[in-house]
Amino acid sequence: MGEAWVYDSTTGWTTLDEIENTLDQMWTINFHVPGAVRMEVGIAAVEIAANIVEHAGADAPVWMRMEARVGLNEVRVDFTDNGSPSEIELAHVRLPDEMAESGRGLALAQAVLQTLTYRRNGLNHWTLVSKPF
Repeated sequence: MGEAWVYDSTTGWTTLDEIENTLDQMWTINFHVPGAVRMEVGIAAVEIAANIVEHAGADAPVWMRMEARVGLNEVRVDFTDNGSPSEIELAHVRLPDEMAESGRGLALAQAVLQTLTYRRNGLNHWTLVSKPF
């Protein structure tokens, strides 16, 4: 894997824009990554970051770090935060009813990624791996 592109801060109202800006900077020198993969990784990363902002801190700021790396045929994004543990079981994530107002983020991230994992060891760790290209 190549150089790490890092966002490391306390969450706030600019967090999602800063995540997108960090990824945009990464894409400028990793032109071999297809546009579809860039879009899918961007969607998934913002969905995971939004869940961290909303749920890990129960709408209060938490520390969050995103580290993204581009390989020859995949992109890996790791999120770490010090918020509350996630109660989600990724194996049971499904799209909600079409009338639901929320609950699509994790299902959408799973749909566009090769791998989405979560683990907890004092901190929350999310790993996103793109589909191969």
